[in-house]
Amino acid sequence: MKNRVKQVFACLLSILIVVVGITPMTNSVVNAETTTGLQFTSIKIVESETGTVVADLLNGETPKLKTGVTYALNVSYSVPSNLQFSNTYLNLRLGDGVYIKTLPGATFTEGPVVSTGFESLVKTPTGTGTSPYGYPAAGSEQSRNGDLKYKSKVSLTNVSSVGEICFVVDEAYLNQDPNQILSNLFKLSLSTDATNNIDAKSFNAISTQELQYGFWTNQATEVLSKGGTTSTLNVSNTGGKSLTRAGSKTTVQIVYPSDIEFVSLEEKGLYNTNGRVVSTTESGGLKTTTVEWDEPGSYSGGLSFYPHLKVPANSTRPNGSTFDVVIKNFSKTIWNDNPNVGRTSKAQEAKMVVTIIDGNTPERILSHGLVDTMPNWALKKNDTYNVRLGSLLLKNELSIPTQPKTIEFDIDNADTAIIRGVTIPYAPGMTYGTIHWTTADGRSGTADPSVIRPSGDVSALITNEALGLGINDSIKTLKVDLGPIPASYDGIRRMQDLLETWNPSNKYVYDEYYGWSYIPAGIYGTWKKGTNADVVSTIKVYTTGQAPAATETFKVVGKSDKPRVVNGVGTINKTQINGGDSFKVSGRIDDANWDWNPLQEPVIYMIMPEGFEYSNLTVTNGTLSAPSYVGEFEKDGTKIKVWKYSIDIGDETRGQYQPNFTSKNMNISFDVKTDKIARVKTYHINDFLGITTKDFKDIDAVIKREKWDASNWNTSKYTATFGEKVNSGKDMVSLSEGPGIKITQAYEVSAKSELLIPDTGKSYVYDNTSVAAKEETTPVLKPGDDATLRITVRNNMTSQLDRVSLFVPLLKKDLNFGAGFMPEGKNELPLELKKVETTPNFEVKYIKLKAGKTYPINESPQPADYDIVTDPADANMIMLVSRSAVAPGDGGRVDITYKVGNDVTHLYNEKKNVITPVLDYNIGGNTSTLTREPAAVSFHVDAPVTRDITVKKLWKDHAGTAITAPVTSVDVELLKDGAVVEEKQLTAANGWTVTFDNLEKANAAGVDYAYTVREKGLDASNDIKLGGAWYKAATSGSMDAGFTVTNKKALTFTPMIPATTKLTVSKEWSGLSQANANEQSVTVKLFKNGVATSQVKVLDKNNNFKASFDNLPDTDAVNGVSTKNVYTVKEVDADGNALNAGDKIKLGDKEFVVSYDGSKVKNTLVNPKSKLEGDKVWNDANDQDGIRPDEVTIKLFANGVDTGKTTKATKLGNWEYKFENLAKYDANGDEIVYSVVEIGVPGYTAEINGTTITNTHDPAKIDIPVKKIWNDDNDAKGKRTQSVHITLFADGVKADEVDLNAGDNWAHTFANMPKFKDGKLIKYTVKEDAVASYESKITGDETEFQVTNTYKEPVKPNGGNDPGKNGGKKVGKPNTFDDGGMALYSMMAGLSGLAFIAVSKKRKYSK
Repeated sequence: MKNRVKQVFACLLSILIVVVGITPMTNSVVNAETTTGLQFTSIKIVESETGTVVADLLNGETPKLKTGVTYALNVSYSVPSNLQFSNTYLNLRLGDGVYIKTLPGATFTEGPVVSTGFESLVKTPTGTGTSPYGYPAAGSEQSRNGDLKYKSKVSLTNVSSVGEICFVVDEAYLNQDPNQILSNLFKLSLSTDATNNIDAKSFNAISTQELQYGFWTNQATEVLSKGGTTSTLNVSNTGGKSLTRAGSKTTVQIVYPSDIEFVSLEEKGLYNTNGRVVSTTESGGLKTTTVEWDEPGSYSGGLSFYPHLKVPANSTRPNGSTFDVVIKNFSKTIWNDNPNVGRTSKAQEAKMVVTIIDGNTPERILSHGLVDTMPNWALKKNDTYNVRLGSLLLKNELSIPTQPKTIEFDIDNADTAIIRGVTIPYAPGMTYGTIHWTTADGRSGTADPSVIRPSGDVSALITNEALGLGINDSIKTLKVDLGPIPASYDGIRRMQDLLETWNPSNKYVYDEYYGWSYIPAGIYGTWKKGTNADVVSTIKVYTTGQAPAATETFKVVGKSDKPRVVNGVGTINKTQINGGDSFKVSGRIDDANWDWNPLQEPVIYMIMPEGFEYSNLTVTNGTLSAPSYVGEFEKDGTKIKVWKYSIDIGDETRGQYQPNFTSKNMNISFDVKTDKIARVKTYHINDFLGITTKDFKDIDAVIKREKWDASNWNTSKYTATFGEKVNSGKDMVSLSEGPGIKITQAYEVSAKSELLIPDTGKSYVYDNTSVAAKEETTPVLKPGDDATLRITVRNNMTSQLDRVSLFVPLLKKDLNFGAGFMPEGKNELPLELKKVETTPNFEVKYIKLKAGKTYPINESPQPADYDIVTDPADANMIMLVSRSAVAPGDGGRVDITYKVGNDVTHLYNEKKNVITPVLDYNIGGNTSTLTREPAAVSFHVDAPVTRDITVKKLWKDHAGTAITAPVTSVDVELLKDGAVVEEKQLTAANGWTVTFDNLEKANAAGVDYAYTVREKGLDASNDIKLGGAWYKAATSGSMDAGFTVTNKKALTFTPMIPATTKLTVSKEWSGLSQANANEQSVTVKLFKNGVATSQVKVLDKNNNFKASFDNLPDTDAVNGVSTKNVYTVKEVDADGNALNAGDKIKLGDKEFVVSYDGSKVKNTLVNPKSKLEGDKVWNDANDQDGIRPDEVTIKLFANGVDTGKTTKATKLGNWEYKFENLAKYDANGDEIVYSVVEIGVPGYTAEINGTTITNTHDPAKIDIPVKKIWNDDNDAKGKRTQSVHITLFADGVKADEVDLNAGDNWAHTFANMPKFKDGKLIKYTVKEDAVASYESKITGDETEFQVTNTYKEPVKPNGGNDPGKNGGKKVGKPNTFDDGGMALYSMMAGLSGLAFIAVSKKRKYSK
């Protein structure tokens, strides 16, 4: 027993030793939860606007970013089932270099969020805390980076954020290297309440923006006496602000002639001190001085340099000579950039010119006489504005005043303009003399200088009204003494950006219009209405009391140009919202930020993409017209509605300048509401608003961008879509703004029902919450109206929909499929199905539900519940079915258009149809069925105004005495506009009086119908034989008083009148619906015994295509027996020609075959056959990838409905196809519109233009990285070459080459290389040119080639072994069991224990 215990103990000890030995020797903690499976499944950077994938971060790709682009960080992660109902979190840190624009739930406020896969925002981004120098300012947009944390929705097993976390690059951190590395820019991890830093990731990014500085010359010229020093030359740097590293040096170079003395380079924008001279070099007669400033560390830009250069007093430079001063090579060091290259001005430089005078020159005035090209609205509109019609710029280049000067204007020698004002030079302290003026109509006078209106700048204004003239009295000449022009007066600098050079001979200004306060001598007014000739004027500036010299006389010109509509500037009051929320747009149409922007007869177009509607549209300084609905258009699968407004401002102009030199501006604002169908993207004001002028094309107007505010400034994106219907097919301007507004949507599948009225564009979404809401959201139709039931489906999920079906009941009378489809009971209105249209990715099927089928809410018909029918007339429901999977953000639409028949009467007033579509979709095998919003339609037509007409019958003898009626009854016919519409019987029982009641009083045009009555059976002489005697009938009275038919008995004799008969003829139509037949009218002629008579009848809808030829002689004999007359009818054409059976007649645009069946005339529509031919075009680089099929199948649609007919376009058939034997008309006689749809070709996108089907496939491209690895102990021997040459081969043929060097980190990517050739995968290889002293080894493949160069020691004596060290033997390190030896040791110990047990057992048995 004792030995057994020892054995058991030894065994357990051995097992313990083995377990301990093979257990990793680390510190381990047993957690209460398992986080396995909580991991990222996708992290991608995409362009927010286009959806283009920039980088797949989990796939090892590095995003290449640039400024001005909004990117989305799309993240997906899985949640294991054990954590499905626990709290999980997404943790994100955006580093310095980017900042966030939008977040999930469209809010930056911590707390609950909606319309996203997250439950709440736990931590909102407030900055990294690592950026220096007080940047970014707390609460600023740029401070929205750093840590961000979201709590996932409980119960989700997959969480995605797509297009929600949007960011932009911050220029403050960028240098000029196109491969700048932004380290650890994106850090992501997942966590639970108990565990942090799960599946942590960190990613770099590369900035491809080559940011550099430029220069702006504020003062480019200066005149200097010998011995003087420059003081006014001034250059600023451009290129924005940056974070500049503390302790660094900001440097710039100044270049000047060697004989000129450098005094200092003063900086007044940031450092406010003279720079320190670092060095001066001299070459070719020029000195280059490098100057630096100590940088304390700042977020700064906009340095302003003032070079101070002295001309020696003994300089030999001649009077009037010039020399150049150049500023270049500006450089700042960017904080924490990698690589550290900073920003410089590179090759850009600023040049200034110094002119030397010898002191003998009393004054020096620089001038520019300009030719101004200005918009001319008056040519075809009105002259109610002012522009500049020629101008003169002046500058006193000396630091002393000039002699007293006089300015004189001789204006508009051709009298083509209305001149309303001029400007003259102004500076504080200038004193003017009396103003002398004349007008174009011959008047003259003087004015006190007090009427001159000075500006705060370089000019003063004199207007015609200030001179005591009328607003349209044109100034012809004007003269005024200016006094001395002050020292250094500069009336040129303000306009320098509009002058091509500083050359005084430059005479043209084409671009922006600067205000009058910037123009020392300008002429202002407008062309007279209907004129556009040059306005040529002369301006003289000369010394007072002297005659003006030729050099003091300047010709200035105003040239007519096309009217310009310039964009305004606006704002959107929010940056991000969820679908269903609203935002406000506001701005100024005629923005006056530097640009001159007159606008006459303004017109605006409101543009509303699907999912948006506007309200509260207002403008100032104008009266909006009622909206005119332009129509609905489709762009990129999205329907867009457009309304047009004119703005009444009379003959006035908006903007600057008004005739009295004021500005009269026009502001606009409107609200925009979104819904769940709006596409997820960023929108700008130019998505919703276009601005133009009336008759834009006819007046030859153009649009023009505003100089400083031109982001998203026009509507060119829509021009091709709208065509001639909007602004005559021309681009419009809008309100410029940059940020836009991001629309996000809840993660759901949305389906929206609405009733559209095509004629007005008005949309109705039924609201059944109250009686008032129902009435407000139900369109009321009348006979002849069209109404379109539109159902739009949008996949706002992050996963594709494998299948989508949409069931829509038709608006037929008496249909009732239960509360799931008809929430308010059966349909009450009979509406005619007119057409069905759908997007290409969905197909329409007509189905007929079996009798008695009804459905509750959120249930849909199953295949066994219905039959698919081909004739829409047999259907009672439409099924919209996706042709393929519906991707995130994609969707479909069906438009079902109904027509209210003209035969629908007031008896259907206030009847209503209310239906709801049912959506059925499948995601990963899981099916969801949802009843969506209802849509409703009602009807009303005013009951017609009616009248009653009473008819009496009197019986009299030949003398006029009343007698007893010879019969008990007679029939009387009522005729409306000559056609019989009704008949009634008069009898002794009703007192020989009847009333025709409820007769329509007037037609649709308001013209009264003419009603008359006639006794039935009268012959052509109004005689009738009753009771064996003859009576003559006479009708008297009126429609209002009633009619009396008096039958007066003739004297007793036997008139020799033959017996009579009548022939009733009718018209029958074949191939036309009754509605289309009612639009026709035919004429038939009576034939007697085969001979045409003069009698004709018109058959149309007014007599129900039926008429009678009455009182026809039965025979031609008076007495005796004769052959009975035979009466027939024939239809006649427009020329009166009778048509035989089989003849054709054209009625309107249709042709019919005439046939006869007794007195029935039948017209059968001729339905000619046609064919439809088309081509298949392949855009796939000649099938480079080898995926093009040999044939494709094309389906034929008639009026948007699948006909079931297909054909094939094949390679052998030269990719042509055709459908033959196609009917022109449908069963109703309406012309059929044929279209084609191609059955999808995998890997291709199809675009159909008429009958041409273009399939596009972008050939697969790959990026092939190659990396150089040096195995040479960091170039310890100094043998590494400066570069290596790598050649890329495709299937053994040279495809590209590159030199790798340290500057590109010894790496390169051969980008956008074709993946296939002739359908076969290309095999890529690389080869390196031999490198001395190195052995090259190439590993890897297209995913990355690695070229490893290993240094080869030159062969030494003794095989390279040094006998002086360890006897030439290699020495290895001792084995300390650090690398797994401990486990081996433990296992050996365990085996020893087992051996001990075995020995013990053996001893026992041996005993």
